[in-house]
Amino acid sequence: MATSVDEVENVIFLRENLELQLSEVEMLRSMYPTEDEFKVDELVLADIHEFCSGKTNVKPNGLNFSLTISLNSEENHENEEQTIALSYYFPQEYPQSKPELFVRSQSINREAQRELNEKLNSHISSLESGELCTLPAIQWIQENGGIYITRSKNEKLPTTAGKINDHKTKNVGHFLRMWLYMHHIYSKTKRKDILQWASDYDITGFCLPGKPGVVCLEGNELNVEEYFSRLRRLNWKKITCRHREQGEENHNIDDQRKFSGFDELFFEVHGTRENHMDMGQFLHFLEQHDLGYIFQILFGIEGKSTCDN
Repeated sequence: MATSVDEVENVIFLRENLELQLSEVEMLRSMYPTEDEFKVDELVLADIHEFCSGKTNVKPNGLNFSLTISLNSEENHENEEQTIALSYYFPQEYPQSKPELFVRSQSINREAQRELNEKLNSHISSLESGELCTLPAIQWIQENGGIYITRSKNEKLPTTAGKINDHKTKNVGHFLRMWLYMHHIYSKTKRKDILQWASDYDITGFCLPGKPGVVCLEGNELNVEEYFSRLRRLNWKKITCRHREQGEENHNIDDQRKFSGFDELFFEVHGTRENHMDMGQFLHFLEQHDLGYIFQILFGIEGKSTCDN
């Protein structure tokens, strides 16, 4: 089948974007040479190299990586090592579209961290379309991160990192329900992590393994964002956030949950590898929790419950 002019132009456009991403990664490797400072999804990076070199026409996934940024704050009188972890997600279209950024630090309390993330992303959104965002984000954090660390110390509130149980915060704040779609979820190790991390971050919802895979996360917005940032750094063929449902601020989070725990779902399976869950039963499960509307959002089609009579 002949390739259309539009398809060729799209491939050229995508390769130009990805080549810019590769140049930024190489720059970061030189700035942050140790594995503790710079971590990147090497498998996706290899896929990008192959795509850019023309060895394959299979479009790579978006790129995840993280940096540990050291701060030299003039207000740091105790000479303590102050660091902020910055997680990036480059969609395929970056830098024409904005990256997803999320920061965390064991020296910053939750409210300050929320504000820090909002201000950082607002700063990045203000940059011109097509402008590289990696260095501006690092520079902004180096200039402003110390302010939030100092504020957190003065307020003497619980920190967001360090001890994992600190994620179980008071039951107020922003509620968020996030719907994740994976090409598949087979790995026993990943399935174990999905369940364990939900407990760590006080998240309710479920995991539907198989092909495709679906994960529903609900809880404190900051916990959900941190969970998602951690989860997508694993090696996935495809992982996307299909939908976000924001709750009301300062309303009891438990009152907004649809689930009381976090479970792995099992329905009748079919397919040559018995890896496809019965979607009719899944739809019925969603409807039982007043979430039937999400089926079309996840899969792009209207479902029919196998339990309908």
